[in-house]
Amino acid sequence: MERILVTMDPARPHLFAGIHALNLARRISAKVIFLLVLPNTPDPSETSAGEKTEADLKKRVEALIEDARSDGVSVDYYAAYGDYESELISFVQENKVTLLVVESPAGPQETAEAFKNFLDKLRHRINCRIEVVNEKPKTPERKE
Repeated sequence: MERILVTMDPARPHLFAGIHALNLARRISAKVIFLLVLPNTPDPSETSAGEKTEADLKKRVEALIEDARSDGVSVDYYAAYGDYESELISFVQENKVTLLVVESPAGPQETAEAFKNFLDKLRHRINCRIEVVNEKPKTPERKE
């Protein structure tokens, strides 16, 4: 059985990768695992804002999970504390993940270059396929 991992980073609280993974799992009868990676030692100045973002992200992910489970999709949810990259790599290795779904960052070219470097590092350290999901641009409403 396919084991699809979606990692969630509170710094980038979009759910496009999670929605894509759940839709794929519905089609191929796969198991989806959500991994929320939180910083080990949060910055005290960002604690209240960070906690709010984290709580909001958890609520949204849990709503997605409940909806998927009601459709018969097998879904697990884990949280880890520490460095995003090392937690992701160890989780993939320990849980025999077959597909990692990540979201492409939207933003400046520097962000895109850093993301490409991150993916290159991942490819050399994990033994599973990686699928990158891009946000769909909003289409303008048609006037009739």
